[in-house]
Amino acid sequence: MSIRTTPKVTTYDTVMELDYAESEIGLFLTDGRSERISLKTACPTEFIVHEPDVNEDGSVDLSLEIIRFDLVGESTELWPGEEIHVLGGALSSPDGRPILGAAHIPAGRALEQGVLSEQKLYLTIETPVGTLHNTEPITMSGQLYRLPPKGSRFESTDRTPLYAPDGIKVGDVYMCSNEA
Repeated sequence: MSIRTTPKVTTYDTVMELDYAESEIGLFLTDGRSERISLKTACPTEFIVHEPDVNEDGSVDLSLEIIRFDLVGESTELWPGEEIHVLGGALSSPDGRPILGAAHIPAGRALEQGVLSEQKLYLTIETPVGTLHNTEPITMSGQLYRLPPKGSRFESTDRTPLYAPDGIKVGDVYMCSNEA
């Protein structure tokens, strides 16, 4: 009888922090104006890596949850000189939603070699014209090399609708990126 052990990549089910990352978000408003805004971390990003599942073929499935992030940047085109906050995770704001992610580590491959990881983001975007949010997830994909994900870059490729609190569509989010 053989005993299969789970590769130890981190301490599971505890809150971990990523101190710094650089991000960008694209905003396209219904009036035709758009801007890509550079963002920096306002506080450490907090996340949890859950106990992984080991499959019969020896591959490992990791699941994680980003519980809080706060990114801040300055608009230069849509609202010149105004500060924008992008919040995410269930603990980020009163209307925050869970951000769930996953990574599959094939049998015989180490996490340090890089594995595809994907997260589904729900954002709260605080702007001078009000708080905006998406109801459909923004899919961010990238290569994961370690936990916390230092040295990783994640990007979105789709446009995702953005709504005001009253449910009216005000634009789209596009070309989001994050690099730690």
